[in-house]
Amino acid sequence: MAVNNACVISSLLYGSETWTTYAKHQRRLNSFHLRCIRRILGISLEDKVPNTEVLSRAGLPTMFTLLKQRRLLWLGHVRRMEDGRIPKDILNGELASGKRATCRPHVRFKDVCKRDMKALRLNTERWEDLAAIRSRWRSTLTKHLKTGEDRLISAEEDKRTRRNKRHS
Repeated sequence: MAVNNACVISSLLYGSETWTTYAKHQRRLNSFHLRCIRRILGISLEDKVPNTEVLSRAGLPTMFTLLKQRRLLWLGHVRRMEDGRIPKDILNGELASGKRATCRPHVRFKDVCKRDMKALRLNTERWEDLAAIRSRWRSTLTKHLKTGEDRLISAEEDKRTRRNKRHS
């Protein structure tokens, strides 16, 4: 597991702090993550071990949580940068001219970060105040990521029990 965490996950998520991922991308990353963990632990799909159990045996969070964590830590880092730095200017910048296409617009980095904050039940209006102090931002994220992971796991377990009841 240490090699998986050090090599596979870090290579897989290299630069993920700045990705604007869609749900499809996150599901693909999560399935790869679980496939690697299953192979390391020697659990085949025929064993019918649920993903939540695989993750608890490995002591790892879901890929969804890892992506949120990396993205929001980077967002706090950019918030604390001094004015004039390129990442901060790009995050807070607006287009001076031009317009977006009339079809559904592409997801922006800000939109993904807001979606992550809402999923973790962080205040999207006051996040900049929290992120201004690094230790407070990290502790807040740690707490909210843990509760968000617990909610995600319980939702998966509820979904599984409903599905099993329906088939019984």
